[in-house]
Amino acid sequence: MGELSRKTSLQRVMRSSGRVPIECKCSQCKNQCKTVCLGTPEDIEKIIDAGYADRLALTHWAAGIFLGVINAPIPMIQPVAGKEYCAFFENGLCVLHDKGLKPTEGRLSHHTIRKDNFNPSMSIAWNVAKEWLMPENREAISRVLYKFLNERRI
Repeated sequence: MGELSRKTSLQRVMRSSGRVPIECKCSQCKNQCKTVCLGTPEDIEKIIDAGYADRLALTHWAAGIFLGVINAPIPMIQPVAGKEYCAFFENGLCVLHDKGLKPTEGRLSHHTIRKDNFNPSMSIAWNVAKEWLMPENREAISRVLYKFLNERRI
């Protein structure tokens, strides 16, 4: 069931954003790792299950307010930002990439997305953030929160 849900979330984001998974290791794409890429609840659950809960944080996605696509921040669990890059960026690449754990935004993002061709309603980030609001993801979100809190207990 989890695999089916992940595909459904990915398919929804792909359909809404008009993007497909792509792999590019050019300097422009690597530079995108200065900003954390957002993951769906299923993405984040897999990252926690792989032992990376210490690189995640409870957060609120508020960029949608500034983009004009939503009027309140969206609570979610996402990767933390490091000093210069995302906490998962090591030795010039995302450590999640080769493990099949790269969050959906990172899987769909590409250097062809520029300010001059950006459409807020088709934004990958917005469409991933919406997954944290969808009723069909409540069960996955509950699991993610439970696992995250249990892993982060000291």
